[in-house]
Amino acid sequence: ILIEVGETIAVNTPILILGAKDEELSAEYIDSLMGELGAPSAAPATDAVAAQSPAPAQGPAPAAVAAPKGAKVVRLPQLGQTMEEGTIVNAFASVGERIGKGDVIFEIETDKATLEMESPAEGFVNRILVQIGETVPVNTPIMILGAEGQEIGHDYIDSLKAGGAATPQTAAQAAETASAEAEAEAPKTTPAAGGRIFASPRARTVAAELGVDLHRVRAAAGAARITEDDVRRAAKSGTAKGPAGGESKYDLGDKVPVSRLQKIVSERMLKSKQEIPCFYLNVVVDMTDIVKLRTRLNRTGDVKISFNDFLIRAVAIGLENYPIMTGQLAGDYVQLADQIDIGLAISTPEGLAAPLIRDAGNKTVRQIAEYGKGLIERARSNKLTLDDLEGGCITVSNLGGFGIDSFIPIVVPGQCSILGVGRIADTCMPIDGNIIVRKMMNLNLSVDHKVANGADAAQFLDYVKKMLEHTSTFE
Repeated sequence: ILIEVGETIAVNTPILILGAKDEELSAEYIDSLMGELGAPSAAPATDAVAAQSPAPAQGPAPAAVAAPKGAKVVRLPQLGQTMEEGTIVNAFASVGERIGKGDVIFEIETDKATLEMESPAEGFVNRILVQIGETVPVNTPIMILGAEGQEIGHDYIDSLKAGGAATPQTAAQAAETASAEAEAEAPKTTPAAGGRIFASPRARTVAAELGVDLHRVRAAAGAARITEDDVRRAAKSGTAKGPAGGESKYDLGDKVPVSRLQKIVSERMLKSKQEIPCFYLNVVVDMTDIVKLRTRLNRTGDVKISFNDFLIRAVAIGLENYPIMTGQLAGDYVQLADQIDIGLAISTPEGLAAPLIRDAGNKTVRQIAEYGKGLIERARSNKLTLDDLEGGCITVSNLGGFGIDSFIPIVVPGQCSILGVGRIADTCMPIDGNIIVRKMMNLNLSVDHKVANGADAAQFLDYVKKMLEHTSTFE
């Protein structure tokens, strides 16, 4: 038993060793285990331990090499239940630098979002074992901490990499490459349109607030990423304002890099089209009264209510009345959701994200607006968490702000349907023998036919339409 009662330890710290009765373990093996941070040791494990490990199956590991005294191995943690690997987007520490526990040391792109990784311990960076842009499995050794100037033998480095499925190059090469690539990635000149932007979360937030295009911002000399000061300096100079409405940020002939997030989205959309048999429903909604109500409600209150907030509220009530629309096929039955979580499609600098309005069924329109504002800010500053993204019953995708009248969206795998929302347009309508201008909007619902049939989905969509046309529910 490797820990004491009352001791506070990091997630994935080794705490217990199982083995044969009276089996002897060497002190060197115990010491090597205690030098691990962020994941279980790469040394041989019992079948029970190996079966529970999220790392990919590996062949027999080499004999363990004792960890040098004071050396601490930092491994790639599992940042979400579905995470199997991560891409090293940026490194915020360099060899020889002293870092404290909780300091941000890497930026990791997972299958859901880009997240900052904090150091689980303090010490001096002895080795960086991964390169920027490299994708490695969970539990891979990515950094070694130690005492200042401490020498760590190559046999220990090689043992780590052999057992941790890290890149086969030497630790020295990894550290040199990471340092060189971090320097190369620093945007000393304006980045090419559409290229990967290395910027702090705060810089992204300020850029969104000031209307600054990060592709046109230069980092300070020698810096690895754009900071808030760089953004404010660019905004003051007026040289980095975002493109005018309708103007593309790309030029003909550009090679536009595809981020890991974009790859994940494309894979999931392909999976959706291959595995989800969809049917599509369309209604036209009279939003005239909602437009008036929104104007009246926004005269008071700190948070402005958007049309999306009314839509999400109407959809949530519709799902409560037609819960089959929350389901997912699970073998020989349809599993309905425990609560109503609704995704909101948001365009971010890194690509498309659809964070969730959690428990939308128990929120008022204004509460949805407050919750959604935080989601949008986190999405545009690249600070969404995995809890913001995992699960959901349905997604609302609104392209009305781009002048789109109608479109057919693709169902997000794991959800039953998705609602495509068009613009609100003045339309001449015949009413009681007169021609009256009303504010009309198209709704298109894409539905997984494995879960719901046409009648269920039609009643649900008609209910949402009536909710939007009778505003007393939102008062």
